[in-house]
This record gives sequence, C-alpha cells and structure tokens, in this order.
Amino acid sequence: MTFIILMLAMVATFIFLIEKRKKSRKLIEETIPTVDFGDDSDELDIVHISDIHYLAPSLTDYGDAFSQNVEKGDGKMVRYIDQVMDSFILEMIKKKPKAVIVGGDITYNGEKISHQNMAKKFKILKDKNIDVLVIPGNHDINNEKAKSFKNKEDLSVESVNEEEFKEIYSNFGYSDEDPKVIARDKNSLSYMYMINKFQCILMIETSCGKNDLQLSNQTYKWIERMLHIASINNLSVISVTHQNILAHNKMFISGYKIENSSKLIKLFSDHNIRLNLSGHMHMQHISENEGVSDAAVGSIALYPSLYACIHTDVRDNIKYKTESLDVDYWAQKYGWKDDNLLHFKDKSKDFFIECTRYQTNPTLDKVNTTLEEKREMMDFMIDTNLYYFSGRMGEREDLNKDNTNYKKWKKYCEDTFLMSYLNSIYEDSSRSHNKLEISM
Repeated sequence: MTFIILMLAMVATFIFLIEKRKKSRKLIEETIPTVDFGDDSDELDIVHISDIHYLAPSLTDYGDAFSQNVEKGDGKMVRYIDQVMDSFILEMIKKKPKAVIVGGDITYNGEKISHQNMAKKFKILKDKNIDVLVIPGNHDINNEKAKSFKNKEDLSVESVNEEEFKEIYSNFGYSDEDPKVIARDKNSLSYMYMINKFQCILMIETSCGKNDLQLSNQTYKWIERMLHIASINNLSVISVTHQNILAHNKMFISGYKIENSSKLIKLFSDHNIRLNLSGHMHMQHISENEGVSDAAVGSIALYPSLYACIHTDVRDNIKYKTESLDVDYWAQKYGWKDDNLLHFKDKSKDFFIECTRYQTNPTLDKVNTTLEEKREMMDFMIDTNLYYFSGRMGEREDLNKDNTNYKKWKKYCEDTFLMSYLNSIYEDSSRSHNKLEISM
C-alpha cells in the first residue's frame, strides 16, 4: 500500500512539473509569438558599454563654464563625447554584434536633449539590425544637475522622468510592441529580453524610486520569477546592472555596490547565472563570488575608452574581453582635421594624467620633502591610476607595495585620503581584469 501511495505521489509530481513547464513555455510563446532571430547560430556576440556621460553639443560652447564645471572632473573626455559615440557607432557597424548593451549613465546629468541625441545614434545601429538595450544609471533620470554650460554660466535645463525615459528609448528595450521583451517589472525600469533562441538578457534597473541603489522586494520577486521561467525553458541568462553587485575595491563600495545585492548573488548562484555586466565606477574590474562574476566595464568616455565583447555558445560557455575604441582610425577615415581626434588615444591619456595631477597636487603640496621626491611620488600615482583604471595592473610587476615610491607615499602621506586610495589598490588582486572565461 505504501509503495502504491509513493508511486502515485511520484506520478502526480511528474505531471505537475510537466504542466508547469508547459505553462511557462506557453507564457514565452505568447509573449514572443512570431520572433525571427534571423539565423540558426548557436553562438552569440554582444557588446557592453557603460557610463557614456554624453552631453549634447548644443548645451555648451566649451568655454569657461564648461572648463570649470565639466573638465575639472575625473578625466572623462566630455568635450569630444559626440565624436567618441559616432566612432563607437561606426565601429559597431563594422563589428556587427547581435546587440549592444548600454548599462546606464547614458547622459552627463540627465539632460533631455542629450537623451534624444543618444536615441538618434542608437537608431543607426537598430537600422543595421543590431539590437540596442538600455537601462538608466543614477545620472539619467530626474537629475536636478541637468545644465547647459555657456560663456561663464551654467544654467538649469530640462531633465526627464521615468515615463519620458521610456518614451525616448522605446526602440531600445522599452516598447510594448517589441516581441522580444519577455516581461517587464511593474515596479522598476527592469525587463527581460530574449536576444536569440537560447539566450536572455536580464536588464535590472537600480537607480530610481524604491530601487535607488538597492533592489526592492517587488523587483527581487520579479527577478526570481524571470529566472524560474528561463530555467525551466533551458534559456541562459546574462544580467546587467548599472551599479555593481559585488565589491571591487574597499573604497568603491558605499554608493557603488547595490546595498542588498547579496541575496541577488545567492539567487544567481542557485540558478547558475554566471555573469553580470555592470559599470558605474568608470574603471575596468572583475570580481567573483559564489560562482558569479561581476564584470564592471570602464567608462567609454575615459582613457582608454573601453567596451566589453561577450561571446557565448549554446553550452553556456562565456568569453569576455575588452577592446579600446579606435577613435583615431575613424577620425582619419572621415576626414577630421582636429589633432585631438586624429591622435585621440594619446590626447585622452594626457587628459587623464592632467586630471590625476590636478587631484593629487593639493596633497603633495603639503609634503615636506624635495621636489624630486614629489615628482617621483606623482609619477607613481599617475602610473597606478593609468594601469588600475584600465584593468592592467598585472602588466606592471614594479607597481606593488615594495616600490620605493609606494613607501614614500606611506612615509609622508600616511593619514591622507590618497594614501587610503593607494592602499585599496595595492591590497587588490593584480590579475588581468580585461579577460574572463567561464566554462560550464
């Protein structure tokens, strides 16, 4: 009798699971009933960029206000960001990925006209059969800092709210008519997109409302449902966030990492989601925990203008690598006369160094030592920044705690912010952060 009861229970469970699978498959089939993915390839190539910080050229004359308010920052080449993005569009047309994923901070500070300009650029890719998927970053929506910079004045300009953001980017993940969108979260600007017959992209928004630098309970439950649907239908998932889901550096946690991301990591690990694409820090860095990798791509606006190329296959093997946007090539090809564009790589590097000097000088000015030692300490800081932000610390064996100039920083600047910053870097792994392979 007990045996019969057990057998009936097993049969009932089996039938339940089959019906559950059918129901989920039906949901997907009803959501994307007539999608033609264009080929039968079992491989997929996508590109990830983040932190464009695009400022529409019509909002500035690149005069005093621009120089003082925009270029005294962290080395982003906002002066040439329009040409940088035109170069990126051309490079993507040449590369022909299946999709370009834009991970937030699309605009400098959420200016409506900047969003509109970017949507026009993304449409060029869409017209070339390259999908473009966007989510907002913390700079993009309801930003009170949206301004124009002309002459010596910075004046407030119109930003966008969530509905306006969705309208502007309706062709890039936010159209209700797009059959590839499996589902949307009603409580955020998150959505899941079926990019081909075996792969989904889970775009998770963590920059607005209840999801400001965290996951609300409602959004978490929605993600859980999406991963369940993907799992029982044998669909692989790559997730995307603007902020990081793992710590990358002890000084880049508060304000950078999603506050309650630990439960998301656990959820991803349980569902075998191995890769999350993020940004926000403007530096190239990969962290891993519980089998989940968080690959934070550097800002496309910052030397060396990195974007990430991700290749996957039907067996869920993933290859991740970065490439540097070749603005020099496109400037020459299309007849630009501006020397800063024709030699963009060198000029953007020089500007990054200039900004590092600007940020470092106030600390070194207070140090009681020779000018020669100050120069050596400055050079050490510059080299550290250049290699750390580009994810290449592993290429310089001399950049370590045994370096004489690291010891000078420790001797003269022990209690300063910059020494804490250097410590956070030299306590980090010196591995390459520009490549990653995940094998199932």
